[in-house]
Amino acid sequence: MSLGRGISVAAMMVALAGGVPALAQKSPAPSPTSAPVPQQQRPNVLIWMMDDVGFGQISCFGGLVETPNIDRVARTGLRYENYHTAPICSASRASFLTGRMPHSVNMGGHAAASFPVDGYNARIPASAGTIAENLHQAGYETFAVGKWDHLPGTEMSAAGPFTRWPAGQGFDRFYGFLAADTDNFTPTLMRDTSPVSQPVPAGYHLSADLADEAIEMIRSRDSTQASRPFFMYWATGAAHAPHHAPQAWLDKYRGKFDIGWDKARERILSQEIAQGVVPRGTLLPGRPAGLPAWDSLTPDQQKMYARQMEAFAASLSYADAQFGRILDALAARGELENTLVMVTSDNGASAEGGLNGLLSEGYLGKQFKPTLADNLSLYDEWGGPKTYPHYSYGWAVAGDTPYRYYKQTTHEGGIRVPLVVSWPKGIAAQGELRNQFVHVADLAPTILDVVGVPLAQTVNNVRQSPMEGESVKASFAATGDVRGGRPQYFEMYGNKSLVWQGWSINTTHRLNIWETIAPPTFTEPWELYDLVKDPGQTTNLATKYPQKVADMVKQFDKQAARYHVAPQHNFSDAMVNIAQQLDAGIAARGYRWRYDGRVSHVPLWLAPPINLRPFRMSASVTLTKPGVTGPIFAYGGQLGGMGLYLEGGKPVFIITSLKGDVIRIPASQALPTGASDLALKVDRRPFDAAGAADYHVTISASGKVLADRSLHMAVPPTFVLPETFGVGMDQGSPVLAGYPVEKPLDGAISNVVFDFSR
Repeated sequence: MSLGRGISVAAMMVALAGGVPALAQKSPAPSPTSAPVPQQQRPNVLIWMMDDVGFGQISCFGGLVETPNIDRVARTGLRYENYHTAPICSASRASFLTGRMPHSVNMGGHAAASFPVDGYNARIPASAGTIAENLHQAGYETFAVGKWDHLPGTEMSAAGPFTRWPAGQGFDRFYGFLAADTDNFTPTLMRDTSPVSQPVPAGYHLSADLADEAIEMIRSRDSTQASRPFFMYWATGAAHAPHHAPQAWLDKYRGKFDIGWDKARERILSQEIAQGVVPRGTLLPGRPAGLPAWDSLTPDQQKMYARQMEAFAASLSYADAQFGRILDALAARGELENTLVMVTSDNGASAEGGLNGLLSEGYLGKQFKPTLADNLSLYDEWGGPKTYPHYSYGWAVAGDTPYRYYKQTTHEGGIRVPLVVSWPKGIAAQGELRNQFVHVADLAPTILDVVGVPLAQTVNNVRQSPMEGESVKASFAATGDVRGGRPQYFEMYGNKSLVWQGWSINTTHRLNIWETIAPPTFTEPWELYDLVKDPGQTTNLATKYPQKVADMVKQFDKQAARYHVAPQHNFSDAMVNIAQQLDAGIAARGYRWRYDGRVSHVPLWLAPPINLRPFRMSASVTLTKPGVTGPIFAYGGQLGGMGLYLEGGKPVFIITSLKGDVIRIPASQALPTGASDLALKVDRRPFDAAGAADYHVTISASGKVLADRSLHMAVPPTFVLPETFGVGMDQGSPVLAGYPVEKPLDGAISNVVFDFSR
């Protein structure tokens, strides 16, 4: 039996695009399935898709975070130091799973910031079947464990549709979360297509739970007469925010980053050169404009920022330890030798915390951010359940050493990440490096090539388009040409680049990615860098070689037309579109949400917008005993939430801020046993310059006013992404502190109406 919550009983290969014909092979067009290879000869496939881990953060790439189990894989296999992804998670994951370019499968940005045009609408087409669907047709058991966020938000509820869930994308089993991240101590999880509703045990952490589930799924194959090979996509939340870790692991890194980000960059570069993952003579790019030198910071800044990096390191190291448990389980079963293991990240290190870092990742994209003093107030709690933290972007700059910039940009720091590959039975090389250009879309065709499975002609009765990545299986035997390879575009919200034969062109459109505002036009000049001689992109050669720039721009434009990289738009444009969709959705519902009884796990995209608009709520509540405590409705949690509870029978309206501040408005008396008509009215004036607003709250029961109060508070306009809405239920972190997780209201509730009409 596994130990985690809801437990059942019982990024490589690199597109070698190196221009070496013998190594880079275009994936075949769809063809009928050939005679199958005997099952026992086909390798298992285990993918660890890390989150927001930069090139210079894991130890076998020179990083200062201890990752001994990734190192273990590297010693028995290969490290690819010229591997590239998309600049953000949704795009990279969609590209990895389908073997197509991100914009080809409509994932040009993040799914939560979609735009209603081809290339960006977050709807993966049925003609782009996943690697899991292809392997499933060939007899593999397919498992997805962890993060799954490359689908429209309106499709994330337990009501479906499930077409773009793992179950609709070729996976037999799924256990994980449908969001960019989730709380590691009280996560909101799904099993297959159903919510996981089960209390978390003491000492729970999501990374361990995901390892428990992975091991259990692998063992579940023993129930059949002949075990089939498996494909497992293990996609941890680590090391995306929130940077959560058990206390012992937080303690392990105390004081380890007091050296600061400048000295950390120097140390990482020295180790990278010693390991051979970057060439001798590599120079560090200057700090981004606005990032201060570590030595210029105040003692309080240094203290706070160092603590932030400790939490990140603890989160990643702890996930590595859980990955080691999966490797150990495979070794004990005698299966590790014939398992193709790939470890990579979806994009570069994240700068989304801005300079101060964030006590809650829920502040991302909001106008008002926590101050240094706000963060320091949680210094002792940082990385624990009372925070939802993200580090200062100085650590993202260090984590991407020696490359320029970070996640969401298309300079090398945003798109160049580690890739480690091992297959003891099939790769003779051990501990070697590969330096040819590779792309995330190449991994799926490489896996199909390795296991001897041709691309399926149809999936779910839909004819399949060819994979656009290239198999780089031949790189298992030999390195390639760093000056070879196909041209490869990259784009995200106006940041653009093309990498080709060791050169890159780049634009610098939006660098303060923790802000939503960027120039409305896209007229930035192209920069040119020689990535072979200058990996850190320290010297812009555009003026010196204008013809090379022109030739590469033609290649970018050609690919932009082919893969739907248009129209160019900003992140803020996507946010405006989402707001318009929200307004249209409210109007389409007649400004009313109605529930006949308990509901749970309603994602923010489908929840009544109680945190955005004034509203009236009414409900019929029947109690069979006095003194009941439980939720009437709840949205969000203890770090950003809103709810109406009964507490000892008394209605109480609760608002929590992203900092954990709590305002309670209790009723003057309890509801009687039997039936009551409960009503709540919440009026709100516009937000002021500090991000706060005046609220007026009225609670009544059977026509009698039980509470009437005004308050002034900074309620977040949106809560953290994974938080959900429920009636008669409160999932994840409860709005009422101390309430048992996901315990339903002990009473009947019906005819619940949220009214947003004026």
